[in-house]
Amino acid sequence: MRSILPSVGAVAVCLVAGSAFANSTGISGRSGKQSVSCTASGCHGGGSSTPTVTLEGPTALTAGQTGQYSLIITGGPGAKAGMNVASDGATLTAGSGTKVLNGELTHSLPKAFSNGSARFDFSLVAPATNGTYKVYAAGNSVNGDTAATGDAHANATLDVVVTGGSDPAPIKEDEGGCSVATSGAPAALLAVFAALAARRRRRS
Repeated sequence: MRSILPSVGAVAVCLVAGSAFANSTGISGRSGKQSVSCTASGCHGGGSSTPTVTLEGPTALTAGQTGQYSLIITGGPGAKAGMNVASDGATLTAGSGTKVLNGELTHSLPKAFSNGSARFDFSLVAPATNGTYKVYAAGNSVNGDTAATGDAHANATLDVVVTGGSDPAPIKEDEGGCSVATSGAPAALLAVFAALAARRRRRS
């Protein structure tokens, strides 16, 4: 089976709580799938402690099956949390507190921590093609002061193996068209040299 990256999916979180620079109703493209994080994009940073982000759910599905997943953010500044989920090849469905944005999942509103953690539930529909799909996750833990400072985020991934569907199309290998032409080159050169030699003999 081929490995698809990101394959099932990808999860990310970037919460900015209510400042002029904030995305309190969610943002896409911060899952890590595109190699862009919350800090790198100028959303959040400066928090004194980093949260732990965990993805929970089945690591094997049959083609077309729906799996239930959760993104759990623990620790960090720990007042509120946000999330963003991205996936290649799998269909993501929003759960409570999340929504679909540009084909990814993100929080619809910041979620308050409870007993030291925040949880976002969602579902994923396995694609029809067999393979290993990756879910990327980034969770943001903020201090709730509506500024982009004093916050922290972390990432997680989860591989999901899909079976029972169609096999991926085989990758066609290079048939070596150039090498065939190259192999004929010596004979062609000999013919040219022979023609030149004959011409010289005629002239002499």
